[in-house]
Amino acid sequence: MRKRAVLALAAACLSLAVSTAQAAPERLAIYMTVGGPLEVVRDGAASTVLLGGRVIHQAMGASLTAQSYMSVGDPSDGYDAVLIRHGVGNAECPITYDLIAVGADKTYAVAPDVNKCSRILNINVDGDKLLLVTEKQNGRTEIIEYNDKQRRRGDAKP
Repeated sequence: MRKRAVLALAAACLSLAVSTAQAAPERLAIYMTVGGPLEVVRDGAASTVLLGGRVIHQAMGASLTAQSYMSVGDPSDGYDAVLIRHGVGNAECPITYDLIAVGADKTYAVAPDVNKCSRILNINVDGDKLLLVTEKQNGRTEIIEYNDKQRRRGDAKP
């Protein structure tokens, strides 16, 4: 009888430990940007992007995955950009990407659905511009330019 009680208690503790471990947030990626560490974290059904420990972007019910990281512009006045795959697609728009730009002054900008449902073929840097070469569903290519004006003019968050 006592042996069963000990086994039941051990099973209960193991079950509690497993459920606690499943509930813990999972860090998927971390990048050292000019504005501090940028982390992608999954916690249950939510995915969150943190900059220096602060939430700057979140998706409920969809996973966010860091795909590309690049430094853009002059090292003294440039910015870092992280392309985030936003896994919410459907048949008409299977994959969307959000772009996060971070400056040394800790300001940031989030450009949601930057690829406009097009497939990303290539990413190029031209001075302080980030160029996304995409392919539309009809097969035509398009170049989408991100030039960091949103973050620089003060619309971005510090």
